[in-house]
Amino acid sequence: MDIIDGAQASGRKYGLIYTKKCGWIDLGHANPESALGLWNQIINEKDSSAALEGYFRVTYKQLMGRPYFKVGITKRYDIKKGLSIADKKSIALSIFMDVSHSFETLQSDWPFKKFTNSGYSAEDLVSNLIGFYRAVEPSGQHIQLCEPVNKRIALEIWDKYGAVGDMKNYTTVPYVYPIPPVAGGPMSAELPYALTTIKPAKEGIYYREAK
Repeated sequence: MDIIDGAQASGRKYGLIYTKKCGWIDLGHANPESALGLWNQIINEKDSSAALEGYFRVTYKQLMGRPYFKVGITKRYDIKKGLSIADKKSIALSIFMDVSHSFETLQSDWPFKKFTNSGYSAEDLVSNLIGFYRAVEPSGQHIQLCEPVNKRIALEIWDKYGAVGDMKNYTTVPYVYPIPPVAGGPMSAELPYALTTIKPAKEGIYYREAK
C-alpha cells in the first residue's frame, strides 16, 4: 500500500493516508463508487422483483481480484417502498456494513488469509464508512474532517507502530496514534460528528435479507 501525503487525498482513488481524527484511511475503501451503486438502487426503488408485495429488491456486492477474475460477497435485500430519505439512509448503511463485515470475514478465512493479512485491517471498516458518507452525502468534506497529516508524519507512525494489517479492527471506531510517535499502542477515538449522524437500521419490517 502506497502511503501518500494527506494533502493529495482529494480526488485520489488509491493510497493510504493518516489522519488525526480517523487514523489510517485507505482511499480505495473510502472511494464512494461502491456505496453509490447501492444508494442509487435504494433511492430510485427501480427493482420491483421482490417476492413481498410493497417491497423492492436491491443487490449489493463487494468483490476483490483482477478484472477477469473476481471473488467476493453478493447479497440481496427486500426494502419497503415509499420510506423517507432518512430511513433509506439508515437501511443503506445497515446493508453496506453487513456486506462489509461478510467481505472482511471472507478475507480473514482460508485460503485468502494464506496470501493476505488484509482481513479486518485497522483502517478497513473506518474507510468503508467514510466511503459510504461520501456517497450518500456528497457535499460533505468527510476526509478533510478527519484532518489528514503529511507523508513524513504518516511514515513515522508506520515505522513506529507497524503495518495496518497487523492491527485488527472489527468496528468503525478508529485507532489513532500520538503525534509525534511515542511508546505505547493505538488509542480508540471518536469519529467526527458528521460521520456519526446516520444510524444503521435493524432488520425487520422495513427491510430484510432476501432468502
